[in-house]
Amino acid sequence: RPGMRLTLDGVGKGYVVDRGVDLLKKRGFPNVFVEAGGDLVASGSKRARVPWRIGIRGPRPGLALQARFDAVDKAVATSGDYMQPFTSDYAQHHILDPRTGTSSPELASATVVAPDAATADALATLVMVLGPRRGRALLEDLPGCEGYLISKSLEVVHTSGFGRV
Repeated sequence: RPGMRLTLDGVGKGYVVDRGVDLLKKRGFPNVFVEAGGDLVASGSKRARVPWRIGIRGPRPGLALQARFDAVDKAVATSGDYMQPFTSDYAQHHILDPRTGTSSPELASATVVAPDAATADALATLVMVLGPRRGRALLEDLPGCEGYLISKSLEVVHTSGFGRV
């Protein structure tokens, strides 16, 4: 339709990050950190036996970091209503539920830890659409995946293994 645009942000950035990490590893760099717009891979460690430290920012202006965790050979992606809001109250934003055609109403942000960035990227977007209850249940059933979800009311819901990623 005229004026309509489609991007690959829902899965494209994660795929690009994964390919960048693959290339760096092939060139002899076992310890790399590659990030693109909220999608990242922490491969290897920061230095000998020191893991990469990841922070999850608050989804509203003025909020401090919501959580921190260590990552070694993990991918992380965050989707949030604050990334591209269309309204000042964040009710309308760029993540749409394909069943309704409207912005996902329950979550302000979804951070997913997964084995690769393409998976983390796709799951973070999906969990935003599913909401906290169904999103958490999905992540609990996927091996190697964890999630940290923040609702519109700033309530935190996370998977049972999140603190042990």
